Amino acid sequence: MTSRWHEPESPGLQVERTTLAWLRTSLAFVVGLLLIVRFVAHHSALLAAIGITVALPAALLVAALAARRFRHSLWSLPTHDTLPDGALPAGVAALGLVVGSCGVAYVLLN
Repeated sequence: MTSRWHEPESPGLQVERTTLAWLRTSLAFVVGLLLIVRFVAHHSALLAAIGITVALPAALLVAALAARRFRHSLWSLPTHDTLPDGALPAGVAALGLVVGSCGVAYVLLN
């Protein structure tokens, strides 16, 4: 006899919710970065341009990694294959490092 307690309601929804959480996190980093760049631009246009040039492609990379992880997880969960690698968490960490570096640069400029 199997218990319904351990069966997931819908395995696809968990993957979708996780993907949306990754996308929200990367979007929050981008919004934070744009706010920092807005303040940094008053002191150094070059530093603001560097921040935008580095962070926006990183945000697009994170979004692409989230989409790739979503497709891979949808395929892997029903077949009990290996789950996705750690490229997405590493990308989000790199994006956080860029945003944090821009924040530190802003503090040091003032």
